[in-house]
Amino acid sequence: MGKRAVVVNFTIVKAVGFALVVIGFLMPLARNHGSGFDRINTLMGGRAFGAGADTFMGLLMIAVIVTAVIGLLIGVLAMLSKRTKISPTVSWVVLLVCIASGLIVFFSNMNSPALLTGGILILIGWIAALVGQVLAKGR
Repeated sequence: MGKRAVVVNFTIVKAVGFALVVIGFLMPLARNHGSGFDRINTLMGGRAFGAGADTFMGLLMIAVIVTAVIGLLIGVLAMLSKRTKISPTVSWVVLLVCIASGLIVFFSNMNSPALLTGGILILIGWIAALVGQVLAKGR
């Protein structure tokens, strides 16, 4: 039995990371909070783009899910076609906006930091997407 080299496609790792963020967003995030969409509704005062008590935090939550979906789509497009070239700058901006907006919301709401399954999946997804971005061939 010879040794076989393990080849990892980090574009797939990055796409899986963003998929975990999307899945985690659909699950309960933290103690006393529902899914990410429930949290957006609470922060936005029950209106899509209304003036709630924490409208800015609601917009940051929207930024998390939107950038995660964009990152997932970029990953899927890159896997489906070798000719599809997405600028590394775009990938980095999407990833950093996703992580930064989520961390701002998390640290501004430290009264209930106990993460549930959704929050943990989002953290794992961010780590996987960051590792995939850093180690991806051609970045």
